[in-house]
Amino acid sequence: MKLEGRVALVTGSSRGIGRAIALAYAREGARLIINSRNQAECARVVVEIQDQGGEAVPIPADLTRGEDRQALVRQALDRFGQVDILVNNAGQTVVAPSESLTEADWRQVLELDLHAYFLLSQLVAPSMLSRQHGVIVNVTSINGSVAFPKRAAYCVSKAGAIMLTKVLAIEWAERGVRVNALAPGYVDTDLIRDLAARGLVDRARLEGRTPVGRLATPEELAEAAVFLASDASRYVTGTVLTVDGGWTAYGYV
Repeated sequence: MKLEGRVALVTGSSRGIGRAIALAYAREGARLIINSRNQAECARVVVEIQDQGGEAVPIPADLTRGEDRQALVRQALDRFGQVDILVNNAGQTVVAPSESLTEADWRQVLELDLHAYFLLSQLVAPSMLSRQHGVIVNVTSINGSVAFPKRAAYCVSKAGAIMLTKVLAIEWAERGVRVNALAPGYVDTDLIRDLAARGLVDRARLEGRTPVGRLATPEELAEAAVFLASDASRYVTGTVLTVDGGWTAYGYV
């Protein structure tokens, strides 16, 4: 029960990596706020947590909207009185040649994958800083440090989220708030399956390019997120924990 007594807000937690993190946190004793845009999907994850003996509430919100972000944090504080752990996970990508990437898509990706990370961190900061205790985990990507073609907005937003992680970490370290980034490689999620089905990624090629020979599971990312949120990492802040099966270390073509 590494997170017993703590309250965790995990954005984008109705599916994929976010869902796996929420379930893992609940198993470790945390009380959860489950968030996505979809009320029904949030409620489904809440039932999963309750079925395993945990406590969770669904709070749907569109994190590209300021009023939704504020309502999310306000309702979380009204329900639990505090937020001890914030996992900024909700995100999206657009795969398109840079010359034809629309301004609307560019802005949408940065709004969710970068701006919402900062603005949600601002909103939960008073709850953490006043108690001199809190953890923020920003789910980024290997694309924060490794450029892929046709992903300009995604790569820029993830690189920005990594630098945001470092800035907040050094500002808030003396006041008891740790901020770290979790950078996955390719993970076996609905998003990857959808991109593969549409011919936008080649799964076999991705697995062959990864030194361990397979994609990560969401649960493997969740275990890393538990470490970053727990006291086992109490002297870790401002760092990027890369979980990519050796992808970024591998330089041979």
